[in-house]
Amino acid sequence: MPSLKGRISRLKSLGLVKASEIGAGEPAAPGVPASAESSSPAPGAPPALSRRGKASPPERGRFLPGWDRISPYLYVRTVSANFSLGEAQAPFFHPAHFERHFLPPSFEAPRAPEVCVPLEGLSFFDLETTGLSGGTGTIAFLAAVGYFDGAEFLVTQAFIDDFPGEPGFLEYVSGLLARRPHVVTYNGAAFDLPLLRTRCIMNAVAVPELAHTDVLKAARRLWRKTLGNCSLQAMEGAVLGEERVGDIPGFLIPGLWLEYSASGAGGADTLESMGRIAQHNAMDVGSLARLLLRVERIMLEPERRWAADRVFAPRLASELMALGRDDEGLSVLEASGAEGDQDALLLLARIRRRRREFDAYGRAVFAMDGDSLLGLVERAKVLEHLRRDYRGALECAERASGILCGGGGTRNGVKSSRRYEALEGLERRRERLAKKIARVEGEGASPS
Repeated sequence: MPSLKGRISRLKSLGLVKASEIGAGEPAAPGVPASAESSSPAPGAPPALSRRGKASPPERGRFLPGWDRISPYLYVRTVSANFSLGEAQAPFFHPAHFERHFLPPSFEAPRAPEVCVPLEGLSFFDLETTGLSGGTGTIAFLAAVGYFDGAEFLVTQAFIDDFPGEPGFLEYVSGLLARRPHVVTYNGAAFDLPLLRTRCIMNAVAVPELAHTDVLKAARRLWRKTLGNCSLQAMEGAVLGEERVGDIPGFLIPGLWLEYSASGAGGADTLESMGRIAQHNAMDVGSLARLLLRVERIMLEPERRWAADRVFAPRLASELMALGRDDEGLSVLEASGAEGDQDALLLLARIRRRRREFDAYGRAVFAMDGDSLLGLVERAKVLEHLRRDYRGALECAERASGILCGGGGTRNGVKSSRRYEALEGLERRRERLAKKIARVEGEGASPS
């Protein structure tokens, strides 16, 4: 894989300039990248010159079958992602009317809760780049924009085979996104959209104004505690029930494109790799669309879907209650707690206590694991404040202290950094309970 120093040297040899040095040229025809105006030089014309007067590298002039060259170094195609809304989705979605139930914090543009975005108004976006860090030396060479056309999901891809094609590539991709400016990505908030913005600024290309939903944020809320790995391909296997066969590993993609780009007209031996990268890119946006539909299905029917889709019930319940759907949130917690979910029982207990529903609070607490730290702490609270069983509360507090001091049991819910704080709280509780016991016993021994 070429080094960063070698990559920068090659960019300079191709006429790389700073954005501030780029002069204002004549505007391109509407819908056509500015670089397309010189895409077909007249026969016998001298080689095209860069802004520094250096000749651009010779073009291959061809790419994989099914791709159309629309400007120098830039190729595009539109393919079907081989899935549609179909009968399996019919009970939950209609192709023309898509109710948006994104988890509230995941939508980054200001919106009213009742806003409904047509399914056909969403762009599912993913970039392949020359580096995974997203620094200023990284460029995007392949983009996929997926969208629904009726019940069919299509993917339009743009590819450049060398660095000089970047301005035209950025103009084309920005125009494609502008058609459906509600953009859906997977980790796009941290990578794809900042990179697109940076490269547009560096190439004096207008930055598109987009609303954005990052499905990675929703995936982490719903599945991090139950599945751990929240990469898109992990979601494919664990949530969508699909496995990729023969897919190219993502970490190889930057080096393969740099090798292909540097090979010039003689790069036919790496052409197959470019095809595999393009397929990887198209599969990413197809999986992204299916995952968003799955999140929407869960939010539409949470009581039916949370267990089947292996969702972390407390987080789903919190999101539902944030939307004012309290009955559904509590139902999910009750069902998950009945299966022994300690996190669900703890959240349920705290909600009931906050609402002063003390009988329900006590039931949730005593359904918790009596050998766990949090279970014992909550039981101590119920026994002390609701049942006035000070000795029982003291016993629970002492057992909890023993767990924190390494005497067995489960410490779930208390971080190591909070251990001493928790110990101090339990010590205060024990002292208070000892005083209450002494007072009650003293009152019982006094003459009437």
